[in-house]
Amino acid sequence: MNKKEYKVYKKCRFCGSKNVREVIDLGKVPLAGGFLKNKNDFKSEKKYPLVLAFCKDCYLLQNTISINPEVLFKKYFYFSSSIKTLVDHFNANANEFSKFLPKKSFVVEIGSNDGSFLKAIEKNGARILGVDPAKNVSEKAIKSGVPMINNFFSEKIAEKIVEKYGYADLIFSSNTLAHIRDMHTVFSGISLLLNENGKLVFEVHYLPDLIEKLQYDMIYHEHEYYYSILALENFLIKFGLIIYDAKKIPIHGGSIQIYASKNIKIKRTDNLLKLISIEKKQEIDNVKTYIKFNKSINDQKKELQKITNGFKKNKKTLMGYGASGRGTIMSNFCELSVSKMSYVIDDAPAKIGNFLPGTHQKIISSEILGTNKRPDFVILFAWAFSEEIILKNKKYLELGGKFIVPLPFPRII
Repeated sequence: MNKKEYKVYKKCRFCGSKNVREVIDLGKVPLAGGFLKNKNDFKSEKKYPLVLAFCKDCYLLQNTISINPEVLFKKYFYFSSSIKTLVDHFNANANEFSKFLPKKSFVVEIGSNDGSFLKAIEKNGARILGVDPAKNVSEKAIKSGVPMINNFFSEKIAEKIVEKYGYADLIFSSNTLAHIRDMHTVFSGISLLLNENGKLVFEVHYLPDLIEKLQYDMIYHEHEYYYSILALENFLIKFGLIIYDAKKIPIHGGSIQIYASKNIKIKRTDNLLKLISIEKKQEIDNVKTYIKFNKSINDQKKELQKITNGFKKNKKTLMGYGASGRGTIMSNFCELSVSKMSYVIDDAPAKIGNFLPGTHQKIISSEILGTNKRPDFVILFAWAFSEEIILKNKKYLELGGKFIVPLPFPRII
């Protein structure tokens, strides 16, 4: 394998400390978003080490390798507008943020995807600009009227934005700031782009929830880091940014919404202080927590394998639902081969006809659930959106089908 395809880190990627320890190893797995177009691609598919290390000095949990971002994100299969739960979430965010933003504010979104959030906040009177490296999703956003910069956000991009558009009143990012190799240039750019009274709001998957709910399916190469408030505070202060509030939100199975400002005198909320206290009680800053987590996810893997092995033995059919990063990791880590799970269902038209990375199930439409070719069981890889999926597919349940919610422990509904 060409090592130039990824970079290996022996030190902490935030603070540079050598005081790091490898704590979680999922083996060699394919890229979570590396969907294959045809069977001829199977032999050339590449797998990479997926190992997490914990920094004992700044408390960051991080991937030990970083895949070339050009490989990961220049073409992307994730469209936020195709998920109703996300669209509703972004609409609620837009209304909430507009309460503290000045009139005719300038809002920049990092990792803006197809513009769902920006469209929502533009309706409230904001000037908007998106930054996203994926060419295909950027083109879709631009066609829908969203101004976009098709590139990776960095200090240089921030300088160009200031020169052309001015300083930002709000910088927002949802589920993207764990995906970026060089976070130093990102936060340097954020600090430069924000005006003195501006706010940074970003949402990331929350490490304490990941551990509590055994969400190993959120561990993949695209996710470079797994954040706690403790680790983020240690990092953001280097760029003159103070975290003053944090809110747990249910999106993506358990995330956190972080509020930061350049105002060093800003008062920290009681809610933020409470969450920090809980993190310390959960020992998020202790390496033993991650060693225990590693054992638990391997136990969970055995439990899911036991169930799926029983299906095969009893000639019951199984399909997956949600051709996502979660689906890729769970199917590969739990060894759900085509012989156990025939197809994977997805609602995004861009994914239909492709194949899941690693285990190579063909991705098909959810229409099959209403036909006589429906499976006996469907495992919800997109379990974070289980209510939406189950409501949409009530007919499947009425016809006798069963859904499996895999985390935090496998259960059949």
